[in-house]
Amino acid sequence: MFLTGPAGAGKSTAVKVAQRFCFEFCAAVSVMWYDETFYFTACSGSAAAIFGGITIHSAIKLNGKITDKARQAWKARILVVDEISYYSDNDLKKTDRKLKDLNGIPNKPFGGQSIIFCGDFRQFEAIKAKHLLYDRNGSQLWENSINCVIILENIHRFKDDPDFGEMLTRLWRDDLTNEDR
Repeated sequence: MFLTGPAGAGKSTAVKVAQRFCFEFCAAVSVMWYDETFYFTACSGSAAAIFGGITIHSAIKLNGKITDKARQAWKARILVVDEISYYSDNDLKKTDRKLKDLNGIPNKPFGGQSIIFCGDFRQFEAIKAKHLLYDRNGSQLWENSINCVIILENIHRFKDDPDFGEMLTRLWRDDLTNEDR
């Protein structure tokens, strides 16, 4: 799934609400809940620190070797990857390979892992990436893996200045007026 929207739309809040729902659901059906059941990661350390997660690179040993111990310890039911706009096509292909290895399911995209990719492609692009995540000259893994897109349109962060929030939304949609400029 891809969750996106302009600044202040509530992406982080939506993910936290989804996590609470999953926790309550697991409790209701007597399924064991681990801290890693709803595993928060981000593509940058500062973004991961905001919600107490870790970088996706560390979580799935993106630049290292996956051990048998790591495979046995992997408990993620839902993997959240925030700030996906930092990712390149090459990073996504490596993530696919690592999750296939971690989950022991080589014939499904991302090893059958449920993933919520969050971010705003109008905010940042991957630095030094040969191919961006959504580049038509890339692998097309991004386009072929997303089965749900949610675009949030709320501007709750700007409740004290709704005019500014609406202007940022127009900027996000590439629809600034002359008055905005």
